[in-house]
Amino acid sequence: SSLFRHSQHEQHEFLVSHSTVATMSAAFRRVVAVAALAVTSVAETQQFATVPLLGGSVDWHFSEWRAVTDQVRGGVSTAKLEPSGAGARFSGKLDPSILKAGFAGMELDVKVLPVSFSDLLGLNLAVSDADGHEYTLLVKTKGGRIGSSYQVRFVPQKQKPFEAFFKDFAAFYRGRPDASAAPLDKSQIETLAIQIASNFTQTSGPFQLDLQSIAGVKSEAVQFV
Repeated sequence: SSLFRHSQHEQHEFLVSHSTVATMSAAFRRVVAVAALAVTSVAETQQFATVPLLGGSVDWHFSEWRAVTDQVRGGVSTAKLEPSGAGARFSGKLDPSILKAGFAGMELDVKVLPVSFSDLLGLNLAVSDADGHEYTLLVKTKGGRIGSSYQVRFVPQKQKPFEAFFKDFAAFYRGRPDASAAPLDKSQIETLAIQIASNFTQTSGPFQLDLQSIAGVKSEAVQFV
């Protein structure tokens, strides 16, 4: 009888102990879940502000843009950037018939912009209208090799903004990925360009992209909720 009572007592202690551990374990899981949710909430509240660079409340500097096309290699493609009802229109004709490949773009020295690229995380293009072609947002750095650049390629969507962060710009040399290039140093960016390429002869003919503005992207302080 004494042995039976002792066994019952041990069984009771085991059940209490197991229940306590289970309760603590459940509580611990709840704490971890709440902490994870809090971290997720903080991450989701990070905001990005835009700073006007071209268009909107600031000048497009139309007279400062210059055409950069395959004509430098004997091609015949054309490009221009001019005022439009939306803000600015990048248009021209892509013609790969001579070189079996072509490109057309417009380039601007960033020194005319109101904000240094060193203070930015990326660029925001407010697209008004697009033609379904793939375009390239391209920057060149001080002291870079002729033909070298950092690029982001995208297909603009009508009435949809496009954000390109500098960390996502890939190095290219004469139109090909350049694995040997150093990561983009945004403090050394010298020119900004919008470009379209034929991808050999896949794309040709007239093109047109209407932009409302180009803004810089800056990080705002994280907000806790």
